[in-house]
Amino acid sequence: MNNICRLCFINTGITSIYEYSSGTQISAKIMHCCKNIHISEEEDLPVHICTCCEKELESSYSFILKCEETDKKLRSFDSKYLKKESKIEIKEEPDADSMPDVEVELYESNTVIKQEDGESNLELKNKNENIDIVCKTRKKSKDSQSCSCRVCGRQCPNPSTLLIHMRTHTNERPYCCRFCDKKYKDTGSLKRHTERNHIKDGRERKFTCEVCGKSFYSKNDIKVHMRVHTGDTPYACSECPARFTQINSLHRHQVRHTGEKPHQCSLCHKRFCSKEEVKKHSVSHTSTKKYKCPTCNAPFKYKNNLRKHIKKHSDMIKFTCNYCGREFTIKGSLTLHIKRLHSSKSGYCNICLKDVPNIEVHTWKHTGERPLKCDFCPRSFAEQKTLVRHINYRHKYTDKYKCMLHGCTVKFPSKQMLDFHVLKHHGNTVPFQCDKCSRGFYRKSDLARHKIGTHKEKLSE
Repeated sequence: MNNICRLCFINTGITSIYEYSSGTQISAKIMHCCKNIHISEEEDLPVHICTCCEKELESSYSFILKCEETDKKLRSFDSKYLKKESKIEIKEEPDADSMPDVEVELYESNTVIKQEDGESNLELKNKNENIDIVCKTRKKSKDSQSCSCRVCGRQCPNPSTLLIHMRTHTNERPYCCRFCDKKYKDTGSLKRHTERNHIKDGRERKFTCEVCGKSFYSKNDIKVHMRVHTGDTPYACSECPARFTQINSLHRHQVRHTGEKPHQCSLCHKRFCSKEEVKKHSVSHTSTKKYKCPTCNAPFKYKNNLRKHIKKHSDMIKFTCNYCGREFTIKGSLTLHIKRLHSSKSGYCNICLKDVPNIEVHTWKHTGERPLKCDFCPRSFAEQKTLVRHINYRHKYTDKYKCMLHGCTVKFPSKQMLDFHVLKHHGNTVPFQCDKCSRGFYRKSDLARHKIGTHKEKLSE
């Protein structure tokens, strides 16, 4: 049953519904086209669709998007093009000769004008008999019932807001900037982008922060900025204690709780929650080290490693060991020092001539003793972390991560194992290339081991 098509329930499923097609996850397309269908990874239902259903789904999804876009364009036109012709009731005025004592009621702006025997009590404003008749139009009642997103559960005040929100899941950005190649999901974001980046003439930063002196274009921008100084975080996450100063930051954070990772690395196909994470990750595929120490010109790939290195040149020593008086520039180095030399379990090994944090456990390596036994199999270990890793990988979580590509059903206990499998068996590139020779590797740790062992290279931070 797992290989049957999720949509037609007839043909054999080939494509996973969690794959991305044209930048949008197939499951999101299904839920967008069929409002009564809800898809969750926790369900034990078929997760593949056949080729025929995939083509029909793509056609239906494109048609729905086209209809929604056309409707939005029509509604954005000036209201004068959308006015419907009012139905006008015209009452024929009776003949005065045949009915001399008839009262004729003419309605003009809800005012009753009485005529008796052809003589009017009120002077008609329009003598050419062009009487403006006011018709009462029914106002559409607003639907006060909130709409909820079927993907993440977010509550939206109306269907139009829900439609814009759904574009965060489908990654649809129909509004293109006419000055650059950026795209946005709504007209408001496009307008702000255009004003801030492309329209320079006639715009001034009229709003200045009294605390730090920064200037902003709009009153709302400085209102959001002031939260940096006041510490106000009005937007709270419903899943965890995290709070944010801006609503967009909250929306980006909530994607992590859904497990959705719409952004993908083009080299190793790893998936991430945001574009910023992809940008930071892409540095691992390059060999350039653009950060240099101003004191010794030592190159670094990451800015955080440069920051740690600069502290070594500082004359001011902040952290001192209370046991031996040794001084450190980094707090983590002091903590590791106390753990290795001054804890109740630490000691000095006379065999390997090292200070170790737990001398009893360390001596098991030299004696070959393995007192820590597994409860599920006869294997035993000398370290607690090795035992825990063995239990998780071999007994408890052996099928936690599943491969969904091309009908593959292989399962792995860790995300790293699944990523390695996808790169090696389903990928077309080798992401980590050695800059000393022609060899390539699927894992960064394998590349580092190769450089140290083959090229005798000492890896810097």
